Amino acid sequence: MAITKVMHIRFPEDIATHLDAFLQCQGMSRSKFITEAVAEKLRRETQVQKLKETRGILAPEDVPEWFNTSSSKWVQKIREQERDISWRPF
Repeated sequence: MAITKVMHIRFPEDIATHLDAFLQCQGMSRSKFITEAVAEKLRRETQVQKLKETRGILAPEDVPEWFNTSSSKWVQKIREQERDISWRPF
């Protein structure tokens, strides 16, 4: 069993209410849901940090097949969409 630590956190009332209703339907505990959500967010943020750290390490002439192709335009479009997504209240 993993060692755990108790952490007291505060949520806006509307989010807490929605969370509890959602979790009741899912049959999942708050702790499990929040732990999984935080772990996912940490993975994403770590990946973004690593991408920023390695940005520019390869020049277009190093990997010409990565540039000016339809796939690179598709990736750019997806990244732009992800940047535009923000959390909106229910």
